[in-house]
Amino acid sequence: MTPLLIGLFAYTAALAAWGPRLMRSCRRWQSSAPRLGLVLWTALATSWIVSVVSAGLAAMAQLSGGLGLAGLLHACLRALLTIVGVHSLADAPAAIALLGSAVVLARLFTVAARHARQTRQHRKLHRQTLRSTSDSAVHDGVPVAVVEAEQAAAYCVPGQDPTVVLTTGALRRLVPAERAAVLAHEIAHLRGKHHFVLGWTAILARAFPFVPLLKAASQETARLVEWIADDQAGRRHGNRAVARALAVMATSNRNSTTRVPKAALAAVGSGVPERVRRLVQPRAAARSASWRIAAALALPVIALVAAAAVLLPCATADPTPICSGRPSLTDPAY
Repeated sequence: MTPLLIGLFAYTAALAAWGPRLMRSCRRWQSSAPRLGLVLWTALATSWIVSVVSAGLAAMAQLSGGLGLAGLLHACLRALLTIVGVHSLADAPAAIALLGSAVVLARLFTVAARHARQTRQHRKLHRQTLRSTSDSAVHDGVPVAVVEAEQAAAYCVPGQDPTVVLTTGALRRLVPAERAAVLAHEIAHLRGKHHFVLGWTAILARAFPFVPLLKAASQETARLVEWIADDQAGRRHGNRAVARALAVMATSNRNSTTRVPKAALAAVGSGVPERVRRLVQPRAAARSASWRIAAALALPVIALVAAAAVLLPCATADPTPICSGRPSLTDPAY
């Protein structure tokens, strides 16, 4: 194997194990620039899965002598036949490499399809319930449904016909400035399309729960989208109004058994004390944090470039030798 391919394998192993520890040590910077932190976590998780698949396919092509796009397909077929019945020990590494990439892709697509189907069903059923049981209004161009519930809750249902949901308990407990801040928080989720990022990292974490990086990415992106929405609401209505609204809703729901529906983004979830402290306490300079996180983004960018560098030659080289039945470079007699 080439040094670049070996380096790509090393990147996937090291990032999977030690990536969360490295990133969590930078949480203070991410607090100052949560958007860049969100991009960084998403890029790291995506670069890991791309690197795994690319390294597996490139290794299979190199080990089996696959050249060019046709040669790569030929190598896939030959490695697949080798999986069914290994006729030579020399073909076993290529078969293992192909099998690993195929398993990763199959698992990813299966979990993604199930996640998309379940999320779509939950949102559809909840919208139907809202239409029949709630009063509706429009705030800042976004539909707002008011439902009867003692719990002080606010959340948004993204997707088709995005809607913000506010309970009567929240209306009673929050003063006008706090209600406006909560609505701005939920609208920020909808307009920022945060459900796409959360859905992608959740799919990766569910597909590969044994990878610490992907599990941490799902948790941290959930934290970061809340920080982003808090900041946008704070810029419009003041950080203290957002902090008071979070505190009121969290304390009033302490003994509540009511849960926010699945596939919704709630204003009050986990980490409320941390979010309140972040809103009311001074933070590090955002410009300094942005530069540091932007520099850290070089890591997944380099990994994606390396993945392309090891895979593209397999898809662009001359496929004539292997497709014409001539011996490959890995054959003993060559």
